[in-house]
Amino acid sequence: TAPSAMACLLLQISHFRSLVEKHISATEATVDRIFRGEGPDGSSNQGGSNSDLSSSEHSSSQRSRDKRWKIDVLDTRVDATSKAVNLAKNWLPRLLQIGLATEEAEKRRIARKSRSGSNPGNESDKEATTRSAFELFKSIVGPALMRLHEHAAFCALGVSNQGSAYKIGATFGRSSAERLRTILQSPLPPTQTAKCALELAVLAEAIQEANDAMISIRPMKDIKKAESKKKSYKSPLEKCYTLASDVVVMIERRVCIYSFDACSRKLSANASGNGTFDGASLLACVQKLSDDLTRPDECATEVEKGCVLVVTKCCEGLTSYVKDRSDAARLRVVAECADALNTIIGDVVREVSYLTNDQSETLETSLSSVVSTLEGEMFDVYLESVKRNVESCARLGLIDSTEGESRAKAEEVTPFPPYLAASFLSIVRCRAQVERALREATVRNAEGNGATYLFLALQTASDGIVENICLELKAKLTRIRPTKADAFASHLQFLINTLKKYLSDETLALASDTRRMLLSKAGAKRHGPEGLSGLENLERLGRVYVMCLNE
Repeated sequence: TAPSAMACLLLQISHFRSLVEKHISATEATVDRIFRGEGPDGSSNQGGSNSDLSSSEHSSSQRSRDKRWKIDVLDTRVDATSKAVNLAKNWLPRLLQIGLATEEAEKRRIARKSRSGSNPGNESDKEATTRSAFELFKSIVGPALMRLHEHAAFCALGVSNQGSAYKIGATFGRSSAERLRTILQSPLPPTQTAKCALELAVLAEAIQEANDAMISIRPMKDIKKAESKKKSYKSPLEKCYTLASDVVVMIERRVCIYSFDACSRKLSANASGNGTFDGASLLACVQKLSDDLTRPDECATEVEKGCVLVVTKCCEGLTSYVKDRSDAARLRVVAECADALNTIIGDVVREVSYLTNDQSETLETSLSSVVSTLEGEMFDVYLESVKRNVESCARLGLIDSTEGESRAKAEEVTPFPPYLAASFLSIVRCRAQVERALREATVRNAEGNGATYLFLALQTASDGIVENICLELKAKLTRIRPTKADAFASHLQFLINTLKKYLSDETLALASDTRRMLLSKAGAKRHGPEGLSGLENLERLGRVYVMCLNE
């Protein structure tokens, strides 16, 4: 019957409310016991009598107890959150089922009254109206559930996120000692926060289901009244569900922050120690968040900032790695950055786009900018090193006429001009370094014209060699004999023909101008570079260069 169903519902609702208060009181009692030096189960945490301990042992034992009670309080907060979720998850469906049965019984009672011709406005009908299941949910269940959820939010979060509109209030411990209040109102560590985030998501889902089901126990009188006045329906649990959603968003944002912070420390350590850009770990972090977050759209800002933080810390680690190391280390970092720009950055951006529903439009630009900046700095430093190396190789030596006469015999037995052999050797060495680190076909995205790292390095080396030789020849032109000027002109033409693939327009113009000056200096005394044997030596050197560079 309707009265018995209403009595049963009232009894169950009152019991639910009392369970909520008991749970909050039990949590406070447990925390107070821990703070007094007892364990969560009431056992003593004292390690022994103070009189049996030395001064140093007593100090160490005291520090251990101070640390222990804080850990126990944090664990109690996690346990209290879980119990609050289980309480709501188990009782809400039960109360809704009884409420629905009560409302159905009330509808049948009204239908019987209508058929019997009784006055629906008598005292019993008025009493039934004021004590409908819907009104009981509104006046008792709603506030009790709100208090339970506030307690779960306080235990799981401790304090609201910075800038959050919703402020979390303490549900217990207001009169506790300041040290205890500080622990209660502090954020939980990352592992415990992740656990509570899952629990609060379950609680929000349970409240949402209950909130949606409330329309089933809405009295017919309220439905007709709302239709006549054109009022929108509002569930008694609507406010509680809004709070649940806000709290879930708040704690999931913390989960994002903690996850990316841990990932950034891991990648920074790998980068500074091994010189690697561990983009796979960043991708795995984003994928794990995709599995864990229930409201990723609300965490788009944290996800984007977290990815930028991880990549920035990784680049800082790579910068630390190359400190006091050779050019090989710089090329390794350039290779790691190039791989990241070509592969992993795109994968991360794609995964974040799926996670946040395309809300992170600037993420790819931000990440590429951070990595490209480091890549540019490292490759520019390497190219500067290449310029210094080829400058030391491309030196003509002593070319005075008197000195040339005294060493004519020595030059006849020299297979190749020393400065040319040294110059080509430096180019071969540069190619080997870049190929080992970056492979032959790796394109540098920053150039935008499809140029490979290998081409840019060889271009820098070739330009540096020809430019240094030309400048030295111009500076020593007045001391060069005509026959020697003819030889240098042939050497320069040989360089132009062999390296023209890599020489820039400015360097080609400088080489051509220098060669014309040498030919003008040689005048009519042109017999080739030390005759036919010199030409053969240059051809042989060219063949060696082509074989070494695999061209």
